[in-house]
Amino acid sequence: MTVFIHSGWRCSSTYVWHRFRALAGVRAYYEPWHEQLARVTAATIRAETPSNSGLRHPGGDTPYLREFEVVLDPSGGVRGFDPGFALDRFWIEPGASDLEQQVYVAGLVAAARERNEIPVLACCRTLGRAGWLKRRFGGFHIVLIRDPVQQWLSFYSLRRRPRPTYFELCHYVLLSEMSGCADVSRVLLGAGFEGGAPLADRIATVRARLKRAPASISFQAFLAVWLRSYLKALPHADLVVDVDRLARDQTYAREVEATIEAGCGLRPDFSDCRAPPPHGSHPPVAWRKAVRTVVDLMDLRQAIIGPEAPPILFRKLAPALAALTPGAAGRPAKLREALGGLVGGAWLARAPGRAYAAAAARMDGSRR
Repeated sequence: MTVFIHSGWRCSSTYVWHRFRALAGVRAYYEPWHEQLARVTAATIRAETPSNSGLRHPGGDTPYLREFEVVLDPSGGVRGFDPGFALDRFWIEPGASDLEQQVYVAGLVAAARERNEIPVLACCRTLGRAGWLKRRFGGFHIVLIRDPVQQWLSFYSLRRRPRPTYFELCHYVLLSEMSGCADVSRVLLGAGFEGGAPLADRIATVRARLKRAPASISFQAFLAVWLRSYLKALPHADLVVDVDRLARDQTYAREVEATIEAGCGLRPDFSDCRAPPPHGSHPPVAWRKAVRTVVDLMDLRQAIIGPEAPPILFRKLAPALAALTPGAAGRPAKLREALGGLVGGAWLARAPGRAYAAAAARMDGSRR
């Protein structure tokens, strides 16, 4: 059986992948839809490790992409991979035909099985295509979910200057190309963006146009993609893992391990899972207003609180919806945000952070 681990960026997927990788008889592919796979070589595989990434990942000096060595094309890149797979096919519908992508995934699965290994594919770029993958390959599908405010703050904390991170830029691209969301994209991002260009060009376009966008726009673009992604992925999940709770509740961690074992025969050990401390200082984002604006723009109230809604979505949004809305972001707040970008995203306005932290403590969805 093939195991698929679906998540967003900065959602503990590297940790979960790392724990599967530690199991005997497993070939755990890391980010098999990452655009860099189109140009990776044996030398670059050896050079890129968690310890030198600067991304606070577990794994030490073992190369992230070691498992791909057996599927490298002699001319460069991973055999069968097209860089368009990364984000161009992100929103593919379950019934859509995509023979190239299907052949690529089948090749990864076959490479593992030829070595009597169980293939595990863990990626931050598959929430939108979870249904397509399940229909084509079956398998056991795990969806990871995290408090969206803390997830976005993890992006923001990696800023080294007042410019959006790669993670933020990818969400701008995904939002600009979400089917049926052209109005949402125009409201949040401004003028429309042309699709069809290579991903690097599209990222360069959104960087040029939105490099000075306020933090609230970055968060709302992220949240729009977060909502659409989970609404597409959750119906196809065999297991949904609340990664906030996984790190704090050992009983829950044992339950997750047992459920995975029952579903696919593998039992990863999550006993060493530790949650990073919450990002206690926040940029000047009015969380409640930002969330409600996006939900209303996308007309998702019933999808979140209606009788058929997945309960986990509201639980994860609850702290932001309950947080006190800070005052209008005047010149002092905007100056703090700009200075925060200059010295790194960790230096941020503090009042909204206290409000969010208090609400999160009152309404910790990971414990309900």
